[in-house]
Amino acid sequence: MTKRNRMNQLLRRSILLVLALMLANFAIAQDRAATAEEGYNIRVKIDGYENDTCILGYRLGKKTYVKDTLITRNDKGGWLFKGDEALKGGIYLILTKPENLYFEFLIPNDEEQKNLSLHTKLDASKDLSKNLKIEGSVDNKAFLDYLKFLSKTRAKDTKIGKSIEAEEDAEKKKKLQEERVAIGGSVKEYQLNLIAKHPDYLSSKLIAASIQPEVPKEYDRAQGFYYYRAHYWDNFDWTDPRLIRTPLFKDKLEFWTEKLAVQVPDSVIVAVDFVLKNSLEGGDKEMFQYAAAEYLNKYAQTKVICMDAVYVFLGEKYYCSGHADWVDSAQLEKICENVATLKPLQCGLYAPNIRLKKLDGTPVNLHEVKAKFTALYFWDPDCGNCSKTTDKLVPVYNKYKDMGFEVFGVCSKSWKDIERCKEKVKDKGMDFINTSDEPYPLAVAKKTYDIKVNPFLVLLDENKKIMWKRIDPKQLEDILKREFGIKDDPAEGAVLENKEKATDAKPK
Repeated sequence: MTKRNRMNQLLRRSILLVLALMLANFAIAQDRAATAEEGYNIRVKIDGYENDTCILGYRLGKKTYVKDTLITRNDKGGWLFKGDEALKGGIYLILTKPENLYFEFLIPNDEEQKNLSLHTKLDASKDLSKNLKIEGSVDNKAFLDYLKFLSKTRAKDTKIGKSIEAEEDAEKKKKLQEERVAIGGSVKEYQLNLIAKHPDYLSSKLIAASIQPEVPKEYDRAQGFYYYRAHYWDNFDWTDPRLIRTPLFKDKLEFWTEKLAVQVPDSVIVAVDFVLKNSLEGGDKEMFQYAAAEYLNKYAQTKVICMDAVYVFLGEKYYCSGHADWVDSAQLEKICENVATLKPLQCGLYAPNIRLKKLDGTPVNLHEVKAKFTALYFWDPDCGNCSKTTDKLVPVYNKYKDMGFEVFGVCSKSWKDIERCKEKVKDKGMDFINTSDEPYPLAVAKKTYDIKVNPFLVLLDENKKIMWKRIDPKQLEDILKREFGIKDDPAEGAVLENKEKATDAKPK
């Protein structure tokens, strides 16, 4: 073989080698790309569990939803949950049948769900978490280690607590109490170390958000409350949507508005606005959407008197202003219509005037009624609940009418059925103002006050501002007693604290 031929042969071999290496590298790259797009693969094995059904679920707030259900085992006696799209981060669970026993685990990121193995055992304790082992996720390992640490420290704390109760020697009791404080300190130290070492772990985010503010010991009760409230959200990450798919965020939302805000509309509005502002500024649309929807639904259905003002605020500032782009146009239009209807009916505002006819045909309008307090009462003669409410309202009216209290009744039957209204008024002894009208003006009055169901009772002050609404006669009487300064039942010769508040009954 000539020198030239040998050179050509070596060159061909080199080219083939390079091509082979290129193909191998390409195959590896393709394999890695395919792996990156694999979505999720979760292998489950439960020793001692005989049923073939295994359910994969996830948390969304306090609710649990099913992601997938398998009814047959694989060839290894377990189950394989898999999908092409990665699961969203949060708390997930494996549910068994028929007793609905379950254990929870974390989906912290896309990478740690590609090859996740969950292995546990069902024993007499029926606690599937007790023997849980997780492979393929460092975040889950860290969380399981933390839970085991908590279990041990809790056992120590319980033991010391019993010793403290039984110990009679003051010095020994003091030492035991110091040991108990030290246990709490060790838990706090463990938490802070985990958070510092792995700040992006979902387990770290959950622990951080669960840490309660430590109120300085020298603060009194009021100072402590304001300090706690000011630092309540200190360790919460507004940019992490994984927290939506845990019960923790929903718990914090509820505690914030129900326990750390005074239960009047203005205070609750400030609390709600704080959450939504932080959600928006955090830049995570999913977290903002969750918080906004939770609060809107909550205050759309509230039965707390006057708290629909929160719904009006939410709708006006965050929904009807363009922030709620996830809501379809028809639903958004309905929300904004409701907001527009309810806005003039908020407590503290002047009640919209309505002009109708008394049952004898005399024109009357609400704002011309002269009284310290006026109850606007929508009722229907064929309504069973209206009859019950009327039976309780009439005695309240008779007790307080000479003190400056009036009722402006609106019968839901139009003028052609006015006899039905008259019959009920006579039968029930409804000696206060009662009105109705032709269909159109009557319909306008009902629409003005957003009357969807009878009975409906609103209390107005002397200037016809809305004080309370959706109240019952018992609540009405409690309010009147307080406003008139009555110590005893007026039917038994009550004495007014402020006699100047009493007025003569006005002719109807």
